[in-house]
Amino acid sequence: MRLTNLLPALALATTTSAWGFYGHKTVALLASRYLLPETSVFVQTYLYRGQTIMDAAVWADRYAHIPLGRYSKTWHYIDAQDDPPSVCEIKYNRDCAVSGSGCIVSALVNMTARIQDDALPWAQRAQALRFILHFLGDIHQPLHTEHKQLGGNRIKVLFHGQEANLHSVWDSRIIEAARGKPTERGIIGLTNELQDRIESGEYKDEKDDWKSCLNTTTAEECALVWAGGANKYICSYVLKDEVDGQELGGDYADGAVPIIEKSIAMAGYRLAGWLNMLVAGRDGLDEAENGGYYGWEVVDGRKEGVDEEDREINREIEENERKRAGGRKFEGVQVQH
Repeated sequence: MRLTNLLPALALATTTSAWGFYGHKTVALLASRYLLPETSVFVQTYLYRGQTIMDAAVWADRYAHIPLGRYSKTWHYIDAQDDPPSVCEIKYNRDCAVSGSGCIVSALVNMTARIQDDALPWAQRAQALRFILHFLGDIHQPLHTEHKQLGGNRIKVLFHGQEANLHSVWDSRIIEAARGKPTERGIIGLTNELQDRIESGEYKDEKDDWKSCLNTTTAEECALVWAGGANKYICSYVLKDEVDGQELGGDYADGAVPIIEKSIAMAGYRLAGWLNMLVAGRDGLDEAENGGYYGWEVVDGRKEGVDEEDREINREIEENERKRAGGRKFEGVQVQH
């Protein structure tokens, strides 16, 4: 496969998008460690030259905030209308219908079908890949599976003395407080740690459970399994105790870090298995174990030139980010329920 060396590390902007750059880029990079050779080639075929799998994994948040992509905003979550902390559960017919525009489960079903459709033009299959790379991360973030207070967006809290909302704290503030700002050096370091935990550490005995539902012909069923697992954390930790108005930068954040890191690891491992199933018809995870690479090498795209549709999208994204940031570099935008 063609790889790109990222040394020296380039600083990335702080973000409050779903899972933050830290989460989404780590999910994608970890997945790349477990891709079968033919899957890596497939992924490269649907990425532009100079665009890494990590870059592609954060595209969907930017796309959701321009007029051309606004229809996709509701695809980043599913609104479980349950009653935490007493009851946490997802019911597809009840919860996916809340927005009226689809949810992350239906979006994953749709994009899984589209990326396999040879009749679709390259640009549409490439977009399907970018959505899948992103949504496998989102569906493992607990507050992307919860309706209460707009997925925690309306729950005001303090984090190290600064005003915040619960959703943004789980998206990025906790992991950044524990790991530092999301530099590429930091992302690769976290990815290496998570890979060690999967192969020989604390996650090793859980891998069989993580890959128990990777059948792309039953995409709805598997997506609901993943979302349901994330939603359980709402009752067991996220909203177990009263958090409204509370300072969350101490013991609460310390307890959340293992949940966040494990969730990111699950997302990356499952993303690799999902892509392998799409391309090779098998999850390939056992084949890739212990043979994956570590360090600064990242899967990079091969397609020369930019498709006209993406050129227009990129223009809108750049203009939108200039307006939001007052001319500064993009700092992420939160997908609001």
